[in-house]
Amino acid sequence: MKYFKRLIILLLFFTVGILHAQDQCNVSLASILGNYEGGCKKGKADGEGKAVGTDSYSGTFKEGLPNGSGRYEWKDGDIYQGDWVKGKMEGQGSKTYKRNGKTDSIVKGFWKKGLYLGRYEKPHVVHSQTNQIAPIDVRRISNELSNSITLELSNTSGGIPSLGSSASGIKASLTDLVLMSGAYLRIVNMTDSPKGTTLKIMDVEFPFKARYKIGTQEMVIEILEPGDWLINAFLNN
Repeated sequence: MKYFKRLIILLLFFTVGILHAQDQCNVSLASILGNYEGGCKKGKADGEGKAVGTDSYSGTFKEGLPNGSGRYEWKDGDIYQGDWVKGKMEGQGSKTYKRNGKTDSIVKGFWKKGLYLGRYEKPHVVHSQTNQIAPIDVRRISNELSNSITLELSNTSGGIPSLGSSASGIKASLTDLVLMSGAYLRIVNMTDSPKGTTLKIMDVEFPFKARYKIGTQEMVIEILEPGDWLINAFLNN
C-alpha cells in the first residue's frame, strides 16, 4: 500500500512539473524579460503578447522575440511603433523621442536591423532605361544639404562615348532633361573629354524625377531624399 502511495505521489509530482514547464513561456530579449502574458509555442512567446522587463513590448512574437507588428517602450519613455523582425526594428515604423516626459521629436520611415534607413525604403529608383544604357549606378556621396546630382556618362569600352555605330562619331552627352517631379536651378558642365562627360545639376529640390535623354537613348531615374548624389551611366556602343 505504501508503495502505491509513493507511486501516486511521484506521478503527481511529475505531472505538476510537466504542467509547470508547459506554463513557462520564455522571452528571448533580455530588455523585456520579466513578466509575460500571451501566446506560447514550444515554451517560447509566440503570437500576440505583452512582455515587461526593464523596457516593455506589446505586439506579436515569434520564437520568443518581437516579430511582426508591435509597440516597444524604453525605460526613458522613447516609443517605437511598427514592424519587427527577430527582435529588431525592421520595416516601416515611427519612433517618438521623449525628453523630460514630453515629446521631443518623431522620426518616421524605414528601419533595418534596428537602424534607421530614412523616410523611404529605397531612396532612389531606376524606373526605366533603353537597351544601350547599362549598367546604371546611383549612390549618395554626401548628406550635405547642397542638394545636387552629378551625372557621369561614360563608355563601357573606355573609348569615346558615342551612340549608334562607333563609326558615326556621335558623342554621348545629355541632349535633354525632362523634369517629371521636383525642381533645379541650373546644369553645369564639369568635364567634357573623349573619356566621358560630367554634368552637375545644382540646387535640386527632392523628390526629383527626370527623364535623361542621351541622343536616341534615355533613362528615367527618381531620387527621393536630399543630399549630394552621383549617377554613373555606362553606354554600350
